Amino acid sequence: MKLRKRKRREGGQSAVEMALTLPLLLLLIFGMLEMGWLASTRLVLDNITREGVRVGIVATSASANTSDVIDRINVMKPSYLKDPLTITVTYSNPSSFRDGDITVVTEYNLPPLTPLTAFLTEDGTFHLRSECTMKMS
Repeated sequence: MKLRKRKRREGGQSAVEMALTLPLLLLLIFGMLEMGWLASTRLVLDNITREGVRVGIVATSASANTSDVIDRINVMKPSYLKDPLTITVTYSNPSSFRDGDITVVTEYNLPPLTPLTAFLTEDGTFHLRSECTMKMS
């Protein structure tokens, strides 16, 4: 009588390997997407802050200047930034408007694209800040 060897099936092994590696792979992929999203938004924030300062250095008075800077930044803000920006305009020499520097700071709390990366911050949003200073003349 011949004895037949039972063929071992290894289908379960690949399922276990996939179950162990898939969460890490997804976290890596979504993390790269999130970091690209953060870098892109930070670049946009830097550009609109710089544009606000450019508007500020050609103004004729401090009060008109501040409102022009804020208006320009809000006009240039992309539509995907749903929440309002925090904009601060300061002058190094407010008594003499044309002498000194103008500094514009914009801040934004960016919500994450994916819930997988929300654990990286305390409140679930990424705090982005951009600052630009130019000489008034």
